[in-house]
Amino acid sequence: RNIRIKQLGRLARCLSPVLGGELPSTLLIYGPSGTGKSVTSIHFLSTLTAMCAEKGVAFRYFYVDLTTPHTCFGAFNELAIALDGTMRRYRKGIALDEMQDTVIRALGTAEGFVCVLIDEADNVTRDADIFLTFLAKTLPKKVPVRLFYVFLTNRVDWEKTLDPRILSVLKKTDLIFEPYDAKDLVEILKLRVEKALDATKVDEAAIRKIAALASRETGDARKAVELLAKAVKVAEDSSGRLTENEVDVADQSLEVDKTEELIRSLAVQQRLALKACYLGFGKQPTRLSTGNAFGWYQEVCRADETRPLTQRRFSDMVSFLDLYGLVNATVISKGRYGKTRELSGSLPDRVVGNLLRR
Repeated sequence: RNIRIKQLGRLARCLSPVLGGELPSTLLIYGPSGTGKSVTSIHFLSTLTAMCAEKGVAFRYFYVDLTTPHTCFGAFNELAIALDGTMRRYRKGIALDEMQDTVIRALGTAEGFVCVLIDEADNVTRDADIFLTFLAKTLPKKVPVRLFYVFLTNRVDWEKTLDPRILSVLKKTDLIFEPYDAKDLVEILKLRVEKALDATKVDEAAIRKIAALASRETGDARKAVELLAKAVKVAEDSSGRLTENEVDVADQSLEVDKTEELIRSLAVQQRLALKACYLGFGKQPTRLSTGNAFGWYQEVCRADETRPLTQRRFSDMVSFLDLYGLVNATVISKGRYGKTRELSGSLPDRVVGNLLRR
Protein backbone atom coordinates (compact mmCIF):
# COMPACT_ATOMS: atom_id res chain seq x y z
CA ARG A 1 0.00 0.00 0.00
CA ASN A 2 3.10 2.27 -0.17
CA ILE A 3 2.86 2.93 3.57
CA ARG A 4 6.22 3.56 5.24
CA ILE A 5 8.10 2.72 2.02
CA LYS A 6 10.67 5.41 2.76
CA GLN A 7 11.34 4.03 6.25
CA LEU A 8 11.50 0.45 4.95
CA GLY A 9 14.11 1.59 2.44
CA ARG A 10 16.19 3.13 5.22
CA LEU A 11 15.88 -0.05 7.28
CA ALA A 12 17.04 -2.07 4.28
CA ARG A 13 20.09 0.14 3.75
CA CYS A 14 21.05 -0.12 7.43
CA LEU A 15 20.46 -3.85 8.02
CA SER A 16 21.00 -5.47 4.60
CA PRO A 17 24.77 -6.04 5.26
CA VAL A 18 23.59 -9.19 7.10
CA LEU A 19 22.87 -10.78 3.70
CA GLY A 20 26.50 -10.29 2.74
CA GLY A 21 27.84 -11.65 6.01
CA GLU A 22 28.65 -8.24 7.49
CA LEU A 23 27.59 -6.98 10.92
CA PRO A 24 25.25 -3.92 10.74
CA SER A 25 25.58 -1.00 13.10
CA THR A 26 23.13 -0.48 15.95
CA LEU A 27 19.95 1.27 14.81
CA LEU A 28 18.19 3.89 16.95
CA ILE A 29 14.65 4.63 15.69
CA TYR A 30 12.83 7.75 16.93
CA GLY A 31 9.21 8.75 16.37
CA PRO A 32 5.99 9.77 18.14
CA SER A 33 3.56 7.17 19.44
CA GLY A 34 1.39 5.55 16.77
CA THR A 35 3.74 6.13 13.82
CA GLY A 36 4.36 2.46 13.05
CA LYS A 37 7.86 2.02 14.51
CA SER A 38 7.21 -1.38 16.08
CA VAL A 39 5.07 -2.94 13.37
CA THR A 40 7.34 -1.71 10.55
CA SER A 41 10.49 -2.96 12.29
CA ILE A 42 8.96 -6.37 13.05
CA HIS A 43 7.67 -6.65 9.47
CA PHE A 44 11.10 -5.83 8.05
CA LEU A 45 12.98 -8.20 10.38
CA SER A 46 10.53 -11.02 9.54
CA THR A 47 11.13 -10.39 5.84
CA LEU A 48 14.89 -10.27 6.41
CA THR A 49 14.71 -13.60 8.28
CA ALA A 50 13.05 -15.23 5.24
CA MET A 51 15.61 -13.71 2.83
CA CYS A 52 18.50 -14.92 4.99
CA ALA A 53 17.01 -18.42 5.05
CA GLU A 54 16.92 -18.42 1.23
CA LYS A 55 20.59 -17.38 1.06
CA GLY A 56 21.69 -19.80 3.77
CA VAL A 57 22.61 -17.06 6.27
CA ALA A 58 21.85 -17.91 9.90
CA PHE A 59 19.77 -15.03 11.28
CA ARG A 60 17.24 -14.66 14.09
CA TYR A 61 15.65 -11.71 15.84
CA PHE A 62 14.07 -11.32 19.27
CA TYR A 63 11.51 -8.72 20.36
CA VAL A 64 11.84 -7.22 23.86
CA ASP A 65 8.82 -5.19 24.98
CA LEU A 66 9.59 -2.46 27.53
CA THR A 67 6.32 -0.56 26.89
CA THR A 68 5.64 -0.33 30.62
CA PRO A 69 8.45 1.21 32.71
CA HIS A 70 10.92 -1.29 34.13
CA THR A 71 13.80 -1.20 36.56
CA CYS A 72 17.15 -2.58 35.40
CA PHE A 73 16.18 -5.98 36.84
CA GLY A 74 12.80 -5.83 35.10
CA ALA A 75 14.50 -5.06 31.78
CA PHE A 76 16.81 -8.06 32.21
CA ASN A 77 13.73 -10.12 33.05
CA GLU A 78 11.99 -9.14 29.82
CA LEU A 79 15.18 -9.77 27.83
CA ALA A 80 15.59 -13.25 29.35
CA ILE A 81 11.94 -14.12 28.66
CA ALA A 82 12.28 -13.01 25.02
CA LEU A 83 15.45 -15.04 24.50
CA ASP A 84 14.40 -18.30 26.19
CA GLY A 85 10.94 -18.26 24.58
CA THR A 86 8.95 -18.86 27.77
CA MET A 87 6.57 -16.79 29.85
CA ARG A 88 8.48 -17.60 33.05
CA ARG A 89 9.09 -14.65 35.31
CA TYR A 90 12.37 -14.75 37.18
CA ARG A 91 11.78 -14.07 40.84
CA LYS A 92 12.80 -10.84 42.49
CA GLY A 93 15.90 -10.87 44.63
CA ILE A 94 18.10 -12.62 42.08
CA ALA A 95 21.44 -10.86 41.64
CA LEU A 96 21.92 -8.95 38.40
CA ASP A 97 24.99 -11.09 37.66
CA GLU A 98 22.81 -14.20 37.69
CA MET A 99 20.27 -12.56 35.38
CA GLN A 100 23.09 -11.64 33.01
CA ASP A 101 24.32 -15.25 33.05
CA THR A 102 20.77 -16.37 32.18
CA VAL A 103 20.79 -14.11 29.11
CA ILE A 104 24.26 -15.33 28.10
CA ARG A 105 23.19 -18.99 28.40
CA ALA A 106 20.07 -18.32 26.29
CA LEU A 107 22.30 -17.15 23.41
CA GLY A 108 25.04 -19.71 24.04
CA THR A 109 23.76 -22.19 21.46
CA ALA A 110 22.72 -19.68 18.78
CA GLU A 111 24.62 -19.30 15.52
CA GLY A 112 25.16 -16.64 12.88
CA PHE A 113 23.56 -13.23 13.38
CA VAL A 114 21.11 -12.21 16.12
CA CYS A 115 19.16 -8.94 16.24
CA VAL A 116 17.54 -7.81 19.49
CA LEU A 117 14.68 -5.36 18.91
CA ILE A 118 14.05 -3.36 22.11
CA ASP A 119 10.75 -1.44 22.06
CA GLU A 120 10.44 1.74 24.21
CA ALA A 121 14.08 1.48 25.23
CA ASP A 122 13.82 4.71 27.24
CA ASN A 123 11.49 3.04 29.75
CA VAL A 124 14.29 1.59 31.87
CA THR A 125 13.68 3.81 34.88
CA ARG A 126 16.57 2.80 37.14
CA ASP A 127 20.19 1.93 36.34
CA ALA A 128 19.62 2.14 32.59
CA ASP A 129 23.37 2.48 32.02
CA ILE A 130 23.99 -0.94 33.62
CA PHE A 131 21.49 -2.57 31.25
CA LEU A 132 22.85 -0.83 28.16
CA THR A 133 26.49 -1.39 29.11
CA PHE A 134 25.77 -5.11 29.36
CA LEU A 135 24.11 -5.10 25.95
CA ALA A 136 26.79 -3.02 24.25
CA LYS A 137 30.02 -4.27 25.84
CA THR A 138 29.59 -7.48 27.84
CA LEU A 139 27.10 -9.61 25.93
CA PRO A 140 28.80 -9.49 22.46
CA LYS A 141 32.02 -10.82 24.04
CA LYS A 142 30.29 -13.67 25.91
CA VAL A 143 28.24 -15.25 23.12
CA PRO A 144 29.29 -16.95 19.85
CA VAL A 145 26.76 -15.08 17.70
CA ARG A 146 27.28 -11.76 15.93
CA LEU A 147 24.96 -9.45 17.80
CA PHE A 148 23.37 -6.12 16.91
CA TYR A 149 20.44 -4.07 18.23
CA VAL A 150 17.48 -2.00 17.10
CA PHE A 151 16.24 0.44 19.75
CA LEU A 152 12.82 2.13 19.47
CA THR A 153 11.92 5.24 21.45
CA ASN A 154 9.43 8.12 21.46
CA ARG A 155 11.95 10.53 22.98
CA VAL A 156 14.24 12.32 20.55
CA ASP A 157 16.46 13.45 23.43
CA TRP A 158 16.88 9.93 24.88
CA GLU A 159 20.49 9.50 23.77
CA LYS A 160 21.43 12.68 25.65
CA THR A 161 20.62 10.88 28.91
CA LEU A 162 23.06 8.03 28.15
CA ASP A 163 26.68 7.65 29.12
CA PRO A 164 28.83 8.86 26.16
CA ARG A 165 30.94 5.71 26.47
CA ILE A 166 27.89 3.56 25.74
CA LEU A 167 27.06 5.62 22.65
CA SER A 168 30.65 5.27 21.45
CA VAL A 169 30.53 1.47 21.72
CA LEU A 170 27.10 1.16 20.09
CA LYS A 171 28.18 3.04 16.91
CA LYS A 172 24.54 3.81 16.28
CA THR A 173 22.69 4.98 13.18
CA ASP A 174 19.64 7.22 13.67
CA LEU A 175 16.35 6.79 11.82
CA ILE A 176 13.29 9.05 12.19
CA PHE A 177 9.67 7.92 11.77
CA GLU A 178 7.63 11.01 10.96
CA PRO A 179 3.90 11.14 11.89
CA TYR A 180 1.58 9.65 9.28
CA ASP A 181 0.19 12.12 6.77
CA ALA A 182 -3.42 12.04 5.54
CA LYS A 183 -2.60 9.86 2.49
CA ASP A 184 -0.97 7.18 4.65
CA LEU A 185 -3.87 7.20 7.10
CA VAL A 186 -6.37 6.82 4.24
CA GLU A 187 -4.60 3.63 3.15
CA ILE A 188 -4.45 2.29 6.71
CA LEU A 189 -8.16 2.98 7.22
CA LYS A 190 -9.04 1.35 3.89
CA LEU A 191 -7.28 -1.80 5.05
CA ARG A 192 -9.39 -1.81 8.22
CA VAL A 193 -12.57 -1.25 6.21
CA GLU A 194 -11.77 -4.13 3.85
CA LYS A 195 -11.10 -6.50 6.75
CA ALA A 196 -13.95 -5.62 9.09
CA LEU A 197 -16.75 -3.74 7.29
CA ASP A 198 -19.04 -3.82 4.29
CA ALA A 199 -17.12 -1.46 1.99
CA THR A 200 -20.28 -0.66 -0.02
CA LYS A 201 -21.74 1.09 3.05
CA VAL A 202 -18.66 3.27 3.71
CA ASP A 203 -18.27 6.56 1.84
CA GLU A 204 -14.82 7.46 0.55
CA ALA A 205 -15.35 10.99 1.87
CA ALA A 206 -15.85 9.64 5.40
CA ILE A 207 -12.52 7.79 5.31
CA ARG A 208 -10.75 10.90 4.02
CA LYS A 209 -12.32 13.04 6.74
CA ILE A 210 -11.17 10.66 9.49
CA ALA A 211 -7.67 10.68 8.03
CA ALA A 212 -7.67 14.48 7.82
CA LEU A 213 -8.81 14.85 11.44
CA ALA A 214 -6.18 12.41 12.73
CA SER A 215 -3.32 13.84 10.67
CA ARG A 216 -4.21 17.39 11.71
CA GLU A 217 -3.84 16.53 15.41
CA THR A 218 -1.06 13.97 15.89
CA GLY A 219 -0.74 11.70 12.86
CA ASP A 220 -1.36 8.77 15.24
CA ALA A 221 -2.77 5.76 13.38
CA ARG A 222 -4.29 4.37 16.59
CA LYS A 223 -6.39 7.50 17.04
CA ALA A 224 -7.54 7.32 13.43
CA VAL A 225 -8.66 3.70 13.89
CA GLU A 226 -10.34 4.62 17.20
CA LEU A 227 -12.32 7.36 15.46
CA LEU A 228 -13.27 4.94 12.66
CA ALA A 229 -14.58 2.42 15.20
CA LYS A 230 -16.61 5.12 16.98
CA ALA A 231 -18.04 6.39 13.69
CA VAL A 232 -19.07 2.85 12.74
CA LYS A 233 -20.98 2.49 16.02
CA VAL A 234 -22.74 5.79 15.34
CA ALA A 235 -23.64 4.59 11.84
CA GLU A 236 -24.98 1.27 13.16
CA ASP A 237 -27.25 3.13 15.58
CA SER A 238 -28.53 5.61 12.99
CA SER A 239 -28.51 5.44 9.19
CA GLY A 240 -26.65 2.18 8.69
CA ARG A 241 -24.16 3.95 6.43
CA LEU A 242 -20.85 5.61 7.29
CA THR A 243 -20.81 9.18 5.96
CA GLU A 244 -19.16 12.46 6.94
CA ASN A 245 -22.08 13.24 9.27
CA GLU A 246 -21.41 10.11 11.34
CA VAL A 247 -17.72 11.04 11.50
CA ASP A 248 -18.61 14.51 12.86
CA VAL A 249 -20.87 13.01 15.52
CA ALA A 250 -18.22 10.43 16.47
CA ASP A 251 -15.47 13.05 16.70
CA GLN A 252 -17.53 15.16 19.10
CA SER A 253 -18.73 12.22 21.20
CA LEU A 254 -15.21 10.77 21.44
CA GLU A 255 -13.97 13.90 23.18
CA VAL A 256 -17.08 14.06 25.36
CA ASP A 257 -16.74 10.39 26.37
CA LYS A 258 -13.10 10.85 27.41
CA THR A 259 -13.94 13.98 29.42
CA GLU A 260 -16.89 12.36 31.18
CA GLU A 261 -14.78 9.30 32.02
CA LEU A 262 -12.17 11.59 33.55
CA ILE A 263 -14.85 13.40 35.59
CA ARG A 264 -16.26 10.08 36.84
CA SER A 265 -12.79 9.09 38.06
CA LEU A 266 -12.41 12.24 40.19
CA ALA A 267 -12.50 12.00 43.98
CA VAL A 268 -15.70 13.23 45.66
CA GLN A 269 -14.26 16.58 46.79
CA GLN A 270 -12.67 17.20 43.37
CA ARG A 271 -16.00 16.54 41.65
CA LEU A 272 -17.79 18.91 44.06
CA ALA A 273 -15.15 21.59 43.41
CA LEU A 274 -15.60 21.18 39.65
CA LYS A 275 -19.40 21.40 39.99
CA ALA A 276 -19.05 24.55 42.12
CA CYS A 277 -16.87 26.21 39.48
CA TYR A 278 -19.40 25.59 36.71
CA LEU A 279 -22.31 26.72 38.87
CA GLY A 280 -20.40 29.98 39.36
CA PHE A 281 -19.66 30.28 35.62
CA GLY A 282 -23.41 30.03 34.92
CA LYS A 283 -24.32 32.73 37.44
CA GLN A 284 -21.58 35.28 36.76
CA PRO A 285 -21.11 36.94 33.38
CA THR A 286 -17.46 37.73 34.18
CA ARG A 287 -14.68 35.35 35.02
CA LEU A 288 -14.81 33.70 38.44
CA SER A 289 -12.16 34.41 41.07
CA THR A 290 -10.88 31.62 43.29
CA GLY A 291 -12.53 33.26 46.33
CA ASN A 292 -15.95 33.41 44.66
CA ALA A 293 -15.54 29.82 43.47
CA PHE A 294 -14.85 28.78 47.08
CA GLY A 295 -18.18 30.34 48.11
CA TRP A 296 -19.99 28.25 45.52
CA TYR A 297 -18.04 25.19 46.68
CA GLN A 298 -19.29 25.69 50.26
CA GLU A 299 -22.89 25.87 49.00
CA VAL A 300 -22.46 22.69 46.93
CA CYS A 301 -21.01 20.89 49.98
CA ARG A 302 -23.96 21.99 52.13
CA ALA A 303 -26.42 20.73 49.54
CA ASP A 304 -24.49 17.43 49.34
CA GLU A 305 -24.24 17.22 53.15
CA THR A 306 -20.46 16.99 52.86
CA ARG A 307 -17.96 18.82 55.06
CA PRO A 308 -16.11 21.38 52.94
CA LEU A 309 -12.32 21.56 52.89
CA THR A 310 -10.36 24.70 53.69
CA GLN A 311 -9.86 27.40 51.07
CA ARG A 312 -6.19 26.48 50.74
CA ARG A 313 -7.01 22.87 49.90
CA PHE A 314 -9.78 24.03 47.57
CA SER A 315 -7.15 26.13 45.77
CA ASP A 316 -4.99 23.01 45.38
CA MET A 317 -7.96 21.16 43.82
CA VAL A 318 -8.47 24.02 41.36
CA SER A 319 -4.82 23.63 40.32
CA PHE A 320 -5.46 19.92 39.74
CA LEU A 321 -8.57 20.62 37.65
CA ASP A 322 -6.61 23.17 35.61
CA LEU A 323 -3.81 20.63 35.05
CA TYR A 324 -6.29 18.18 33.49
CA GLY A 325 -7.99 20.84 31.39
CA LEU A 326 -11.33 20.71 33.21
CA VAL A 327 -11.15 24.43 34.03
CA ASN A 328 -8.87 27.26 32.91
CA ALA A 329 -7.08 29.10 35.72
CA THR A 330 -5.27 32.30 34.73
CA VAL A 331 -3.05 34.17 37.19
CA ILE A 332 -3.94 37.87 37.26
CA SER A 333 -1.75 40.53 38.89
CA LYS A 334 -3.59 43.12 41.02
CA GLY A 335 -0.52 45.30 41.48
CA ARG A 336 0.08 46.14 45.11
CA TYR A 337 -2.99 44.08 46.06
CA GLY A 338 -1.19 40.89 45.05
CA LYS A 339 -2.22 38.18 42.61
CA THR A 340 -5.32 36.09 42.10
CA ARG A 341 -6.50 33.40 39.74
CA GLU A 342 -9.45 33.92 37.45
CA LEU A 343 -11.31 30.78 36.41
CA SER A 344 -13.15 30.08 33.18
CA GLY A 345 -14.84 27.05 31.72
CA SER A 346 -13.34 24.65 29.19
CA LEU A 347 -15.90 21.83 28.97
CA PRO A 348 -18.51 21.26 26.22
CA ASP A 349 -22.09 22.28 27.09
CA ARG A 350 -23.27 18.66 27.05
CA VAL A 351 -20.66 17.64 29.62
CA VAL A 352 -21.47 20.66 31.82
CA GLY A 353 -25.18 19.79 31.72
CA ASN A 354 -24.48 16.21 32.81
CA LEU A 355 -22.16 17.45 35.56
CA LEU A 356 -24.69 19.89 37.05
CA ARG A 357 -27.50 17.31 36.99
CA ARG A 358 -25.51 14.88 39.15
